[in-house]
Amino acid sequence: MSTKPNHKIGYREATALGVGGIIGAGIFVLSGTASGIAGPAVVVSFGIALGASLILSLCYAELSSMHDDSGGPYAYAKRHLPPFVATVVGWANWGAWMCASAYVGIGVGSYLHLLVPALSQPVASAVVIAVFTCLNLLGIRFSGKVQFIALILTVIVLLGFIAVGTAHVDTAKYTPFMPHGMSGVMQAALIGFLALTGWDAIVVSAEEIEDPRRTIPLSILTSLGISFILYAGLLLIENGIIPWDKLGASETPVVDVSRVFLGSHGPFVVNCIVLLALLAAVNANLIVISRASMVLARDRLAPRVLNRTITDKNVPAIAIVCAGIAQTLMSIAGNLRFAVSATGFLYTLTFITSILALFKARRRGIVASFKVPLYPLIPALALLLCFVFITSAGVAGIITGIGWIVIGLCYAQWRKRGALNERVLLPSPTGTDDAASASVRDQKGI
Repeated sequence: MSTKPNHKIGYREATALGVGGIIGAGIFVLSGTASGIAGPAVVVSFGIALGASLILSLCYAELSSMHDDSGGPYAYAKRHLPPFVATVVGWANWGAWMCASAYVGIGVGSYLHLLVPALSQPVASAVVIAVFTCLNLLGIRFSGKVQFIALILTVIVLLGFIAVGTAHVDTAKYTPFMPHGMSGVMQAALIGFLALTGWDAIVVSAEEIEDPRRTIPLSILTSLGISFILYAGLLLIENGIIPWDKLGASETPVVDVSRVFLGSHGPFVVNCIVLLALLAAVNANLIVISRASMVLARDRLAPRVLNRTITDKNVPAIAIVCAGIAQTLMSIAGNLRFAVSATGFLYTLTFITSILALFKARRRGIVASFKVPLYPLIPALALLLCFVFITSAGVAGIITGIGWIVIGLCYAQWRKRGALNERVLLPSPTGTDDAASASVRDQKGI
């Protein structure tokens, strides 16, 4: 008889969470943009992007093998970096996933609208998010199973799409292979790197993963491998059916390719594939946003109500509901370009601090069951890549990200002063008074 806790998820669900964080609208849109820049050599670009993602993921894998608490980058910063930095990282991680939820929510609503015209995009987005919010309230183990099923269906349909499309590939279209030279390949590699992010959704939920120090590193590497295979296959099919320059000018490259070998049924098939992938992405966003806010609330860096659980499965129900509301609002009122820019800045900032935490942990001699090979070269390369990527966020993204972090720092300072005032107002000379004071503070949400 299994003794596995009911609220924990295993390797396959954790991997599904990672793939759900990576595979989203990007695979169906960014593939065309990247092809227009690099030509058929876009596969090489994504190979470079995979290398960059692996370098970064190895750093996370070692950190996750040291610690088994939730929070991801925030948890690592809290253990190894100054408190000020930890606060910045916690709010940056929370904000990055909330911004990312905008284009995931808009995407799922848009594609559902195409399949069910009676539902407008905002209504469709709200319905999907509401359904997955309810599923998450049943526990991460249940939502993890849903995530795994969505992943399996997405992978099967995508592999089928790639297999059928292979018969229609014209290898002559792979020439010229590198129309814009190595410069175009490297520009497309940046797009590929952004498309392959999202695997860190796994580490944010560490406390709810069975045997996290072993499961998380394996799940991260597996999710990257699965996602790259799907991206590479789709890129080869696209560039072998439609000339690279036409792909670059298309906003719906996969739909255009599908019409070549699936006729009028192509758009419907593609819409179904995208919808499946985006459903998994919506679920992954809800899990990460709620857990990121829960961990901050536990440390009094966000409203403590977000840390309350109201079921016997240790589900942060209020955090989940708030995450659902935030994702709905972002999906209805969010701007895609603005959301992507802000996400890029905040997201890369958490990568930088995590690498710095790894250097600090190594210096302190903390035992890890997984070790980054070629240390310190690999983490140094990852740090260099992150500094390059964060500069591409743009002025709007940087200003928005800094503004969000300032809000977090102000809130943390306010709570700190509140806690000091409580100690003055509620002196605790005995253990009993300490408990009473803590109870009062909890009731006041401190």
